[in-house]
Amino acid sequence: MIGSFIAKELCNDFEVTVIDNNKATLNQIEKYNHRVSAINFDAKNGIIEDIIANYDLAVNCLPGFMGFEMVKKIIQCKISCVDISFMSENCLELSELALKNDCLVIPDAGVAPGLSNLIIGNIVANNEIEEIQTMVGGLPKKKNPPWNYKAPFSPIDVIEEYIRPARIRVDGKTEIREALSKKQRLEVEGVGELEAFLTDGLRTLLNPKGSLSGVPNLMEFTIRYPGHCDLIREMINEGKFSNEIVNYKDQKITRKEKTCVELFKSWKLKGGEEEFTFMLILAVPKEGNEISYTIYDEFTEGATSMARTTGLTACAFSRLVLGNKIKEKGVICPETLGMNDVFYDYVLNYLRDRGILIESW
Repeated sequence: MIGSFIAKELCNDFEVTVIDNNKATLNQIEKYNHRVSAINFDAKNGIIEDIIANYDLAVNCLPGFMGFEMVKKIIQCKISCVDISFMSENCLELSELALKNDCLVIPDAGVAPGLSNLIIGNIVANNEIEEIQTMVGGLPKKKNPPWNYKAPFSPIDVIEEYIRPARIRVDGKTEIREALSKKQRLEVEGVGELEAFLTDGLRTLLNPKGSLSGVPNLMEFTIRYPGHCDLIREMINEGKFSNEIVNYKDQKITRKEKTCVELFKSWKLKGGEEEFTFMLILAVPKEGNEISYTIYDEFTEGATSMARTTGLTACAFSRLVLGNKIKEKGVICPETLGMNDVFYDYVLNYLRDRGILIESW
């Protein structure tokens, strides 16, 4: 849902190989451009090292539960990596390994985390900040009760957002809150009323030794239409996202996986279905006026807004790596790159040139 878009974007200037276990998807991508080659392969169970050994860059678009181990394998092959997997593990644990293998890893390189981190890094580099709140979500333009939601990326990772405890920073200390808590309403011009609730999207921004260690208050919220949060809470209370093993179509899977399959039937975006991605970043400086950023994008022919905002951000980072613009090695987070005006301007201009609306005041 995102990887295909990234492959199509990068193959305009690079030779791209796509590795996936879905032959139909591979056939579609291969027809798009002769510079795309496809390898049908199960990355979860196969030996990926033999396939990727001679490449300059790997873009990891696997689901989060496979992300950490795959990035580790990529590093061990001495290949740089741009990662959008939303892994649950701490990606910074791979920094020493990346340094040892003389490669660069940019983790969380999507829209949020990713673009949000880049912007926040630039804000903090130029201002003394007391608090930052990020609100972000991708939604269908047309509501579809009862969920009023369609999943524009891996549905199991959507569920991860709902069940992972949310880490935030309050008065300089990292605290753990229940995901879906601190629910609030907001009105967005041209969209209408939305709700926002805490999710675990801050990730490397909470690193106590990182570039945002001096910001005492940090929170990230996921945006949905009103009512969605309460429906998810009911399912959590009913145990539908548990790891209990159940039988499903003659297979043993977890209740979470079963729920994911069932929800995806309702949440699957149909071809051409209009949707949008909206992000709001609010930064409160210790002195002066509030700093605000809004990012907005809509479905365009052949690509969802989530594929565009996530994929174009990943592609901009990829081009910086392939162009040898970033000289450092190890795990370099988007917020660190955002503190460099050259990298910050490059990524934002790359997105703006491709129609992503980014405004600040």
